[in-house]
Amino acid sequence: MSPRRIVRSICFECHSRCGALIDVDNDRIVNVKGDKDHPFSKGFVCPKCRATKEIIYHPERLTNPAKRVGEKGKGKWVEISWDEAIGEIASKLLKIRDTNGAEAIVFGQGTTRGLPPYINRFLSLFGSPNFMGTQNLSGYPIMAGSIYTCGFSFMANADYGNSRCMLLWGQNPHSAWPGLFLNDIYDGLRKRAKLIVVDPRKTRIASRADIWLRIRPGTDDALALGMLNIVIENGLYDKDFVENWTVGFDKLKDHVKAFTPSKTAEITWLDPETIEKATVLYARSKPACIGAGMAGVCQNTNSFQLNRAITILSAITGNLEVKGGNLSYLSPLRHRACYGPDFDACKNLPSEQSGKRLGAREFPGVRFTLSPAESVWKAVLEEDPYPVKALLLFANNSMISFANSNAVREALSKIDFLVCVDYFRTPTTEMADMVLPAAHWTERDDIEDLMMKNHVFCQPKAVNPPANCWDEKKILIELARKMKLEGYWSSVEESLDYRLEPAGVTFEEFRKLGKISIPIAYRQYEKEGRFQTSSGKVELYSERLADLGLSPLPIYVEPPESPLNTPEVAKEYPLVLTTGGRSIAYLHSAHRNVPSLRKRFPDPSVEICPDTMKKEGLKKDDWVWVITPRGKMKSRVRPFEGLHPGVIHVYHGFWYSFDDGWKTVNDNILTDQMAHDPAVSSTQLRGLLCRIEKCNPTA
Repeated sequence: MSPRRIVRSICFECHSRCGALIDVDNDRIVNVKGDKDHPFSKGFVCPKCRATKEIIYHPERLTNPAKRVGEKGKGKWVEISWDEAIGEIASKLLKIRDTNGAEAIVFGQGTTRGLPPYINRFLSLFGSPNFMGTQNLSGYPIMAGSIYTCGFSFMANADYGNSRCMLLWGQNPHSAWPGLFLNDIYDGLRKRAKLIVVDPRKTRIASRADIWLRIRPGTDDALALGMLNIVIENGLYDKDFVENWTVGFDKLKDHVKAFTPSKTAEITWLDPETIEKATVLYARSKPACIGAGMAGVCQNTNSFQLNRAITILSAITGNLEVKGGNLSYLSPLRHRACYGPDFDACKNLPSEQSGKRLGAREFPGVRFTLSPAESVWKAVLEEDPYPVKALLLFANNSMISFANSNAVREALSKIDFLVCVDYFRTPTTEMADMVLPAAHWTERDDIEDLMMKNHVFCQPKAVNPPANCWDEKKILIELARKMKLEGYWSSVEESLDYRLEPAGVTFEEFRKLGKISIPIAYRQYEKEGRFQTSSGKVELYSERLADLGLSPLPIYVEPPESPLNTPEVAKEYPLVLTTGGRSIAYLHSAHRNVPSLRKRFPDPSVEICPDTMKKEGLKKDDWVWVITPRGKMKSRVRPFEGLHPGVIHVYHGFWYSFDDGWKTVNDNILTDQMAHDPAVSSTQLRGLLCRIEKCNPTA
């Protein structure tokens, strides 16, 4: 019997990384509650964290490696040992490399496991340039758009608590990442900061706003350009900053003139006076910050240029790297746009191989190691630019998470060798050749510094995992050992110590410290004499983007499927659809099988304006088909006052407990994987066209 103890840790259920106090008795978790001493969450934890005990002791949890027997997707498995699993995976990967080249092998990660640098290092030593993540649908357009513009990422960098005006763009902090943002936002409100919210839905935070901009989904870039025009035309920009620290201002000024308030309003379905009022409020408030939501500004066909425009709006109003503005946080472990020195060992990958990265040709704005899922599926199905033969997925439920689930299933059916690592079975694991059980975040040691501002946190193992559930880092280490990959770590402990080298501590020392922090630095560009861009200045006009064949100025592009772009389609599908809303009960498609979470949000739901419900003959809790040109999904009707009558919204991530749930209640059955951003491959998940039809819930 081990004594009862409290383990201070960091929750990994989403990117908020809230402080968690884990109550452990005899190597079992009794309870998890919030850590009041955590600098962001300050005692808050969401229902996902509070459900930790249900998750790790769930009767459906995977606890042994298993190998498929029979046809793919038929659900027939035989349990195997880890030695057999590692041996077979290593043998198949080496054989594929010998026959088809290392590029024929893709690794992927989905939810928040902290694995990308580990995977990238493995792939680089192995010789493959192909890491498939979900970043192009989450934070990557923000990162790329801002880094190309000012040299640092706008991810989670708004200094809300010290701001005089907070502009929340597509951000819903009560449901997504509340522990990271909400306390600071409410600190700002208590200090009488003004609040502007851009969102098609009247969310809880939008209801608190001084100005709510109920934008037509998919037209955010037009609004951003219209706001830039108002700032410039009214002389509301920081003239000293623009003169000394930007390039291309005159070109930008001429470029945005077309986006008058009336033109912008026509595109966005907003009132021109409200657009002007919001812009003037933001520009005249000093300091002011912009908080961009990962889903809200990253899931359309012009997300990269939208985030360029948002970054420029912050820059020319003098709000970069100032207290209360948008900051460039320095981590104790890495510089502003990287994980740390040599962490993913990309320099070990020959240029000949790195040039083969899937998507490099089609999406030139992708700066880091990322192979967009759409490019991977194309390579599997069409062998263009070459065949992909093996896919190893870590916590990646591709059939629910990526656009056009039918195309995803077709690709997973065709691929020669699919390995999935997860806690539970999913529609994606059912297509696998081998499924490996992962240790939960409470069952492994880790380090967290991604988007943690000026901090790095320790996540110590609280309890032992089930005997055959492995830390994913251990899986990669044992696979590298079996494949004789020189340069990979020999143990998890060694890898953690390596990550902490810039801070000058070992993991055992870090375990005692709990976190490492460094002071926030303001106006770093003045100290360094430059921004970290090609020109050393904020690039309103980017020669580098022009060289890549992309627009050097932020542009507006109407979504490929929309009332304006495809009016004939709109006749049959008259409603505008926005997908992907989040409930605080879930992250993406995970944990729909956890009773306390399912009780909070039991069904796939569609939010519809009461006027539209009346027109369609619907009442609360009716079931409807939401139909697009790609397919249809079943949803329960939720009346929602805060929507335009021509817009409906469906929630993301359902599948569990429904027959063929991946195709009957999954929002990505409605979306199109070929409608994507030419710079960074983000997909149109917002602003689609649809219609609704009443249906029988059991049909």
